[in-house]
Amino acid sequence: MWRSSASRKSARLGALRLTLVCLPAVAQNITGSNPIGRRRALVGPANDWTKYCGSLSMDGNADGERILSPESVPNLQLLWSQKLKGAVATAPSVAQGKVYVGDWGGFEWALDSASGDVIASVDLGTTTSTNCNPSIVGISSSPVIEGNVLYLAGGDDGFYALDVDTLKIIWRQSLGDNSAAGGYYGWCSPAIAGGKVLQGISSNCDNPFPRGALASLDRTTGEVLQTTYFVPEDLVGGGIWTSPAVDTDHRKIFVTTGSADSFLDGDAFSMVRLDLDTLLIEDRWKLPANPDETWDADWGSSPTLFTDAAGRELVAAGQKDGGYYAFDRNNLAGGPVWVASIAIKGAVPQNGEGTLSTAAFDGTTLFVGGGRPPDSVDDSVLGAVTAVSPVDGTILWRHTFNGPVIAPVSFANGVVFAVGGKSVVALDASNGAVLWSFEMKSAGFGGVAIARGHAFIGDLFGNVYAFGIR
Repeated sequence: MWRSSASRKSARLGALRLTLVCLPAVAQNITGSNPIGRRRALVGPANDWTKYCGSLSMDGNADGERILSPESVPNLQLLWSQKLKGAVATAPSVAQGKVYVGDWGGFEWALDSASGDVIASVDLGTTTSTNCNPSIVGISSSPVIEGNVLYLAGGDDGFYALDVDTLKIIWRQSLGDNSAAGGYYGWCSPAIAGGKVLQGISSNCDNPFPRGALASLDRTTGEVLQTTYFVPEDLVGGGIWTSPAVDTDHRKIFVTTGSADSFLDGDAFSMVRLDLDTLLIEDRWKLPANPDETWDADWGSSPTLFTDAAGRELVAAGQKDGGYYAFDRNNLAGGPVWVASIAIKGAVPQNGEGTLSTAAFDGTTLFVGGGRPPDSVDDSVLGAVTAVSPVDGTILWRHTFNGPVIAPVSFANGVVFAVGGKSVVALDASNGAVLWSFEMKSAGFGGVAIARGHAFIGDLFGNVYAFGIR
């Protein structure tokens, strides 16, 4: 095997060996939100955060945000916090005054965005395997919201459509065998494009591998319309535990694929382009490596779509080797047009190795999270956010952390939001200067959702936090 079960999602996160040990026992009842939090934030513009990384291009950009800015962000205050039934390892989605977030107890929650009060919750199950660490996980998929429906992978084998107000299950579709023998788990956060739901299929902890795939589902019924596999029928692996990016103008999907039993197996360890209408694979590029290598060299970062100053249409993603790879969207097979050095190479992200963080793009600059920078001489540094030129990968500035940056990076109106270990920071996009920071109770792996002048994030102790400006 390419890696032991203990290393998969090393972000699943080996840090949880420490954090989950400290997780308080599950409460029988959810209490009201922390009274610290009854402050009301300024009313923001009608921009919501309706999916993982904010948009189909996966650029982490809160388009339309006007309240949060380099001038106002130093005045951010904790408005409320809410304790859920398990670790929060996914990013919230926000729409129409509600915050939607899942926990590893298996529950999806709808919270009032102004107060944090619980509006609704639903049990979407868990996956148990003694092959993996931790042995029980719930929801890791961030929902995508369209109209009155919420779509996400549950903590079990199912993919769900839920009513946005009540979280009542509209339909459920099994996408794999999540038993210890089957190995399926729904890491991927879905996208809606071309009139259908797109969802990746991957392993829980690579022990065992199912056969990795991208599936499209009917939004109304949950029927599986198309399935494209990334390894031949007699092989396993090559799953999508990241999330798809979609170029709606050209009707193309971009995905990064995970490990397999051999580096030579199909389109595992690759950046892949598919046709949105047919889901057929059109182009790919596999990370070069010695077939005899045994390290966990899969892609842990979702693709980000962007254009450079010359108008080149590019796609990029981070790799566990520490590189951030940019490609011409029309010629993946031609190889990367540039590679930026973000972090030291390695398979254990919680130790500051490689990059799992999905980048943000503000129209002129990429902001890439990852582990310890290759040129760092400070042993206390385990992570960084790096500003990168989209033209040639030149590094413009770095901000370092004492914890790894595993969560995706977000951007709003001149401000970069990032999470390193327990620290949430807001940085000036022009120079990386710290504008604001907050220490959570535990590490954050899900990223910051930005909507209507608010910022929302969860931590591994099961807390959801909301920040705003009074």
